[in-house]
Amino acid sequence: MNKLFTLLAVSLAFAAIGHAQTDGTFIFTDEQGNPVADGAEITVSAINDEGQMVVPLFVKNVSGQKAAVSLYETIDGKPNGAWQTCVFGNCMWLEENGYSAKEIQNIDAEADIQTEWIPEEGKYASWKAKLQIHVFNIMSQSPFPGMPPIETAGTVVIGYGPTVTVNFVYADPASISAATASAQDSQYFSISGRRSATPVKGLNIVKDANGRYHKKLIR
Repeated sequence: MNKLFTLLAVSLAFAAIGHAQTDGTFIFTDEQGNPVADGAEITVSAINDEGQMVVPLFVKNVSGQKAAVSLYETIDGKPNGAWQTCVFGNCMWLEENGYSAKEIQNIDAEADIQTEWIPEEGKYASWKAKLQIHVFNIMSQSPFPGMPPIETAGTVVIGYGPTVTVNFVYADPASISAATASAQDSQYFSISGRRSATPVKGLNIVKDANGRYHKKLIR
């Protein structure tokens, strides 16, 4: 009987996990302030003058009340270089999967994610990192007797927010230039045979620089 009860409890626990909903306290937004869907994948291929490939995302509090937040960052696929996460008021270097800084955000506050991969120069590679919003409890305590309490982000995760996968593509600039030149040499035709300088909406007939033809659908 005890064994049956234990198995039933474990089954219910797994069922609860399987049907857990994403916490909606915080969302990811893009540079224009548009919400980024949970589970979305973005590609970062630009590298700035400091050798950084920066994640162009923000975290926004949409709960209508202040809340504590951090990012859990999965970076175990990083092939080389360094990983720096500058968000929620502090910069940190991560050598393995882990959390960014934590912060209590006010209503409608939006934090810029200055998180970046810094690849080793010339070591071209592609890999994926994953960022997930975690919501923490808020602690309130007085530093000294008789003084007003101070609120800080706690240590207990009370909600798991949305996840975004970042696809980093660090490519040889010479290869990119060659691919761009090849694309520019392509010729485009409508299904009636009319030529255009660029692809048009609908079905296109494309003649590559090497003389081969193929179809391309633009929606």
